[in-house]
Amino acid sequence: MPTPLPWDLPSLPWDSPNTWDGMMPDPILKRMNTIKAIIDFSRYTAADLGPVAQHIHDSMTANAATFPSPPVTMATLATQNADYNTKLAARASRATADVIAFRTSRNTLEASLGRLGNFVNGIAQGDAATVNKSGFPSYGSATPTPAGPPPAPENLRIVQGDVSGTVVFRFTVARQSSTNEVQINTTNPMTEADWHTAGIFKGQKAEVGGQTPTTRQWGRVRTVGNKGVMGDWSDVAEIIVT
Repeated sequence: MPTPLPWDLPSLPWDSPNTWDGMMPDPILKRMNTIKAIIDFSRYTAADLGPVAQHIHDSMTANAATFPSPPVTMATLATQNADYNTKLAARASRATADVIAFRTSRNTLEASLGRLGNFVNGIAQGDAATVNKSGFPSYGSATPTPAGPPPAPENLRIVQGDVSGTVVFRFTVARQSSTNEVQINTTNPMTEADWHTAGIFKGQKAEVGGQTPTTRQWGRVRTVGNKGVMGDWSDVAEIIVT
């Protein structure tokens, strides 16, 4: 039962959050706004899962004091996400072995994100600010306002790096501190399956090594938004690697 409050409680203003009949708000009403980190990532597309995992890694690393001793270390998460991105790129071959390896890598990454999501929920206890610190996408019994996707990066250009086989992406984004996904295509920029993720980078510059000299390649960039919502792709830029 709610706890009665005397109507003439000293210093209690008439417009206080207490109800007019002197009853404290029902705790159930508080729970209506409980926010939880999601623990099921099976609905994320193959292209979106890696950037979301990277955003979670970066957020939990930056807020390590809030999330001490996670069940999956950030080093392990980083390794699993790097492996996932590698297997995702290799899957484009459509070879059976590459497809199976991709599925195995995805299952491993999803399992780790699920364990971390449960861990975050245990610490947050429904507090939206704490969940947000973790970088996890979230849901609540009171439907939150969806976060809109960030705008596409602009002014993308790709230049030669200082080392042979290295290219540097430069672009303009809405927030300099943003996290951005860079993709490369060495076959046909009009074919979506030919794009593969080269990495996730902070800020407005990305250096990508290991490219084959004398080859033509295309690049594009998009920004990881709030709660893992992905923005639109930038215009495509082109370069011949030296």
